[in-house]
Amino acid sequence: SYADNRPVSTRIWEALQWTVLLNILAILIAYGLAIPIGIFSGSNPGTLRDKISTTILYILFSLPSFWVATLLVTFFTTGEFGMDFFPTAGTGLLDDSAPFWNRFWDTAYHLILPVFCISYTAFAFISRQVRGGLINELNEDYIRTAYAKGLPKSTVVQKHGFRNALFPLITLFANILPATIAGSVIIEVIFSIPGMGRLAYNAIFQGDWPIVFAVLMLSAVLTIIGNLLADILYATADPRISFDEK
Repeated sequence: SYADNRPVSTRIWEALQWTVLLNILAILIAYGLAIPIGIFSGSNPGTLRDKISTTILYILFSLPSFWVATLLVTFFTTGEFGMDFFPTAGTGLLDDSAPFWNRFWDTAYHLILPVFCISYTAFAFISRQVRGGLINELNEDYIRTAYAKGLPKSTVVQKHGFRNALFPLITLFANILPATIAGSVIIEVIFSIPGMGRLAYNAIFQGDWPIVFAVLMLSAVLTIIGNLLADILYATADPRISFDEK
């Protein structure tokens, strides 16, 4: 590194831990909430609850994450507005000598706002993808055949419709892996998270090109790996898909 003469691998490893932790939590929350809501909306299109959830999701998706992050820092981390609920920035105030659980809760307390800012847009987008894919599948002939056999709606939706509606989610997965490592530059800068996004941001302005090139190379490799895993998952989700030469 031009900035401190430390090995690039050392600096990336230090930043990578925080970025992976931040994004894994955001992905788990986003998918954990998005899939059930998307299934409910897709299996009950046009109902009042579907319209309400659709409106809320569109509002969430339209809110820029940097704007929401700035509002959260301004209003929820300062005593000036009477809502000093969360720490302003950073990943924790305790050092390694503190007990593990004390450090765990301190770090979790610092990551609540940045995880929310990363997950809410993904949550809204994934929900719409699940809903749209499921609606298309529920209009297919094999779904009518399943209903004609007397299968209950829950079985038809979850075991038949949703399985074939997984393809948009698998396509999204190809972009998740590099995003998990590359980090969210804006969120990490606003909340002072020492992750990959902030590392690359600072390296660009410092002209620390070994760091920049290493981050870009790592993102490129993970993009290829993500696409490979997506192809494998396609064949797993639908046995009719084969990559063998005919």
